[in-house]
Amino acid sequence: MSDGPPQGQMYLYDNITPPLLDGSYRFNVSTDTTIDGADQNLPEATNYFNIEGPRFTLTPSLVAGVFPPRNGHGSFQDNIPHIALSRRTLPWERALDPGGLLGVPTLKAGDPPRPVGPAPWVGLLLFEENEYTILQNQKLEDVVPPDVYKRLGSPANINCDAVQTTWPILSAIMPSLDELTVLSHVRQVNKADKELSAGSGDGWFSVVMSNRAPEANAKCCACLVSLEERSDLISKDPPPDYVPIRFIEAAPHAAAPAAVARLGPGNISPGFGRGIHANPFPFQLTVSLVLLYSWKFECIGPGSFRDLMQGLDVSFFGTVANPGHPPIADTGHIQISLGDRAGVEEAAMYRSPLVPFQLTRDPLGPYHNADQCRRVTPETGAEDVTYSCAFEVGRLLAAADARLAMELMRWRREGYRQSARADAFSAVSATLPLVQPLDVHTPSIPVVATSATSSMLSGRGPAADRFGVNFIGKVIGLQPAAVQDAWQLSSPQEAIDLLGGDAGTLGANVAAPAATPRPASNIDAVAADAASLNHLSAARDRVIANTAQKLGGTP
Repeated sequence: MSDGPPQGQMYLYDNITPPLLDGSYRFNVSTDTTIDGADQNLPEATNYFNIEGPRFTLTPSLVAGVFPPRNGHGSFQDNIPHIALSRRTLPWERALDPGGLLGVPTLKAGDPPRPVGPAPWVGLLLFEENEYTILQNQKLEDVVPPDVYKRLGSPANINCDAVQTTWPILSAIMPSLDELTVLSHVRQVNKADKELSAGSGDGWFSVVMSNRAPEANAKCCACLVSLEERSDLISKDPPPDYVPIRFIEAAPHAAAPAAVARLGPGNISPGFGRGIHANPFPFQLTVSLVLLYSWKFECIGPGSFRDLMQGLDVSFFGTVANPGHPPIADTGHIQISLGDRAGVEEAAMYRSPLVPFQLTRDPLGPYHNADQCRRVTPETGAEDVTYSCAFEVGRLLAAADARLAMELMRWRREGYRQSARADAFSAVSATLPLVQPLDVHTPSIPVVATSATSSMLSGRGPAADRFGVNFIGKVIGLQPAAVQDAWQLSSPQEAIDLLGGDAGTLGANVAAPAATPRPASNIDAVAADAASLNHLSAARDRVIANTAQKLGGTP
């Protein structure tokens, strides 16, 4: 493979097939070794392996881009819908017709040579509104005919999406065998030409195109379908340009009268209309295909940008070619009616960016809302909403970008998360002395757990009044002099007798009771006390768990 095309160019390839197609394989391992004339061969071994790729579903991450864009609105009637896949070999990773049921296309005199390479197993079909029905989460055996299901290997418990249409419509738009081959190709582009890195970002894409162009003012749906083993739907030869279709209405136990119908030009675009195959299913008027990917778009507007520019009035500013069109001032502005926030109509001026003279760039940005862009320009003496309209257009385009919306939501969630962590850290710091400061960007549970364990083990320090004697003695209701004065007793002794006569409760300094002597413990004695160590370990675990729960995390 080459290093890649120069910037501004791309390389096209008919196809790129993988060394092995998707499927199950067997390989045998044997050796032929002799030592001193004696065979020393290892036992032969048989192994099996599978090569698996997309078959009945397609991961959206494999879709690098589609055109027309998803949910797009524009004049797409002159464009061929196509889908770009980020894996270059995907359309050729499976065999379309491994049994050769389709046969070899017939070449007539004057026909061009057949395209080189295998036909892809996927195809892009374009349907207009009311021509299709999308069914989700269907059993594979309910989507394909029984013989096709058997040729697919009768896989069990396979659910997939399906697109259902009528046989006349499908036969009119289904590409033939050689058409499928030329409708898929591979592109190698220069990565510097891509505004956003799509797919794998290596510049390789497989592209599948439709053989039908959308109609003007039509709502369309492009469907990437699996055509593996669908020899019942694909013709080896292209059908005639246009023939009447004849189908038989189903009637049980009786011969049904023949009915003639035509697929009108409103359903198939001019130049891309297909003939109708002979219906091999006279009693089956609907056909289903495995749907891998789909998107919708709508064709609106009078024409392409080139058509609009060719119809542009090149007269002097202020000239109105058609009555009723707004006149253009010599500055390029047109007057529009604008409803303000109070619901009052006012006149404002607007100017398109397409002007035939140099404009001065606005130096007052950046702006945070459209109202900041509103101003009165000296050119017109009236309010100018040109920059406000540009601001809103840019904001709407940014909001329509799914990737930008995801990044904005991620940024907001991260901001809220860091704010919540900062509040929790402030509360913990105020309640618990930490051994080191906390950082909102680093794990905090080990720091808090270490600080909590240190505080628990170190305690609050020695108590000055261990038994509370000095504190109780200062209580005003336990002082004999205060009691004598309050009750008008004749002597302090009466107050002492009234208070019980206990010196410890009368404010007298008493010696602390003797503590029970305990022998000094060494580290060996502590290590041997397994029960106490278990209690300490359990207490530490509870402190860490409570701290983690308070912070909203996990230990």
